[in-house]
Amino acid sequence: VLKKHPGSEVIKKRKYYATVWKDAWDVAEYVGKNFERLYGDTKKFHDAFFSSTMPGYVLEAVSATMTVLRSPTCFRLEDGTLMAWEGCFRDEGCCEGNCTHVFNYAQTTAFLYPDLERSMRRVEYFVETRPDGKQNFRSYQMFYGMEGQDHRPAADGQLGTVIRFYRDWLICGDEDFLRTFWPKVKSTLDFAFSYWDKDGDFVLDSDQFNTYDIAFEGPNSMVGSLFLGALKAAEKICAHLGDRENERRYAEAFRKGSRRLDKMLFNGEYYEQKTEDVDRVRYQYGKGCLSDQLFGQTLAHVAGLGHVLPAAHVKKGLRSIFRYNFRRGFADHMNLQRTYALNDEHGLVLCSWPHGGRPKIPFPYSDEVWTGIEYQVAANLIYEGLTDEGLTLVRAARD
Repeated sequence: VLKKHPGSEVIKKRKYYATVWKDAWDVAEYVGKNFERLYGDTKKFHDAFFSSTMPGYVLEAVSATMTVLRSPTCFRLEDGTLMAWEGCFRDEGCCEGNCTHVFNYAQTTAFLYPDLERSMRRVEYFVETRPDGKQNFRSYQMFYGMEGQDHRPAADGQLGTVIRFYRDWLICGDEDFLRTFWPKVKSTLDFAFSYWDKDGDFVLDSDQFNTYDIAFEGPNSMVGSLFLGALKAAEKICAHLGDRENERRYAEAFRKGSRRLDKMLFNGEYYEQKTEDVDRVRYQYGKGCLSDQLFGQTLAHVAGLGHVLPAAHVKKGLRSIFRYNFRRGFADHMNLQRTYALNDEHGLVLCSWPHGGRPKIPFPYSDEVWTGIEYQVAANLIYEGLTDEGLTLVRAARD
């Protein structure tokens, strides 16, 4: 049962499985009649997956994260739309509405069940994108029939969704999907030029609300690399559609933005955040080494877009993330937030300040260990040929 505004009527919606079977007994009969096929197909998938030459802990990691799809975290509405929480407890979900900046980190659905993934794009672009291009990063309207989320836009979620749309088009090859969605997708990308790039230099610099539940003020490569990946995807889409004017516009923005961001933020080891006074606004990271500093590069690699920043600097940045943020023990690590790693466990902290300059009040989660970020960094390391380092992160997470 999904409720509208207080005092209004109650809307009853069924889960998708209720459109296939009338009750639990019907399900049991179906399984009984089709058991050999269902079991046989399941075993074929299992045997094919686990016969891979990938290290066992990598296969275990992927197979374990796959199961989120059949947990209470995810569910399908009556029309087949996939909806999800950020996670779930024993008796309730946490953080509703297909959060775009959280699902930036998820890749399984797109490659295993691409039609389900595309249903999430439909919600993002045709339900939660406003006429001015602002995209609500949580879909309240699918849950409650409300007006929509009244919150500032999430820069990382909105820009990452553009790259994921391009990825989804490559996977399905559906021309109608591309042409139907592109005007909406384009509006969310063009929104960035006016909302997050106040000085018009193609480097985002203001109010970049993100997955850490705060906003970065000033140029940073986490959101900046996502912008560059989105520009590169848009350039390729416009080339395919024969829109030469916008193809040139996005190509110029990418070229100038990539060069400026690299010159502005790369310190010889990794990409920093540019801010004149890191303590003027709370929850920044300044001279810190952020584990997500090249997140846009990860998504660009997954989508086959190539490098969005100089390859040599990307590799140096990733080496620095592994060098400075991977800890082999947490007995002497101070963390005032949630504890996800402790004692002799190994893990990748979200940020470190190897050369000093830690803000008085850095972004709240900076000392935590998030496996989702560990996996994206591991993937990026492997894309860049730093396979041992990438596998070390995965093994540490599974241990």
